[in-house]
Amino acid sequence: MNVSRHTPVFSMPLLVLVFLCFACAGGKEGPVGSRTISYYSDQTLVVPQKISRIACGWNAQNSIIAMLGYGEQIVATTDMIRKSPIFGRFVPSIKNAAVCVSSSGTLNVEELIKAKPDVVFLTENAGGQQLQQIRQMGMPVALLKANSIKNLVERAEITGRILGDDAHARALKYVEYYNNNVKRVGERVSRIPQKQRIRVYHTMGSPFMTAAAPSLVQDWMDLAGVINVAENWKLTSSSPGTASRNVDLEQIIAANPEVIVCMNSADAKTIRSGPAWKSIQAVKNGRVHVNPQGMFLWCRESTEEALQFLWLAKTVYPSLFQDVDMEKETRHFYETFYGYRLSDDDVHLFLNPI
Repeated sequence: MNVSRHTPVFSMPLLVLVFLCFACAGGKEGPVGSRTISYYSDQTLVVPQKISRIACGWNAQNSIIAMLGYGEQIVATTDMIRKSPIFGRFVPSIKNAAVCVSSSGTLNVEELIKAKPDVVFLTENAGGQQLQQIRQMGMPVALLKANSIKNLVERAEITGRILGDDAHARALKYVEYYNNNVKRVGERVSRIPQKQRIRVYHTMGSPFMTAAAPSLVQDWMDLAGVINVAENWKLTSSSPGTASRNVDLEQIIAANPEVIVCMNSADAKTIRSGPAWKSIQAVKNGRVHVNPQGMFLWCRESTEEALQFLWLAKTVYPSLFQDVDMEKETRHFYETFYGYRLSDDDVHLFLNPI
């Protein structure tokens, strides 16, 4: 992977700059040398005026922090992110970060304490004695919501306010880009009658693991104008890594999806070559796709979600999106929001993971 770095420039209208001064108590002063951030309807966080050290125990949240210009301030992260070669290219210092969350999802409080972070980012589901211990040590902990696009976009804005005005400006630029893509895609797919919409099955780390509604997966399928065949299925779990399966092959065959989107290439290989899958329309017609990946999986909780539904809409409805060049879109996104210019090989790898 060949990546060159330069500093992205963001221009903000005067109205937005005024908003930054007053938005959601983002600039409210707490104790001397600190800021008090109010978010959601019931959360308050007191952080230093300047954030220099960040702990992030949530894989995808690391990409949001990096997008907002604070990747080099991550001093404690997850095992997966520290080992990620692509994340390491964008943020070389990540290899020196402590591992505060293992591959099994276990929080290492000792490593977290040694890292001395100014703020800790965790999912709202984090809890128990470990969370209590962290807070007792005086570490500000931001518990943020997941599993919907609304939560993801809101999380980017909240993270920007927590990190500071420079990060908040970038977050607002990202929200603007996301909203523009929603409009671009929505205007086109709205012309497709419901009966003509493509039926899609999504795998999540196993050919037999998927997501119903409500979920992040349901959200990006809705935005792309496709039908999630699993929308109304009763599933025991819909989080990758928590189970190896939540559906049976017979259920998938009965749904007969026209397109299958796999979170990883291993799932796609299994489905394309497995005799039991050959009767499914998506397999017969060669419409089994591997989801793009970059800093993180586009289909999960990262900023690249703004590209996910554009890619899917272009993939399943090519005639409606003939003017959309996903290589150009990908290059523009990472250059604009991460400050990196990708090579042709990089772009191809992101769009065609192996």
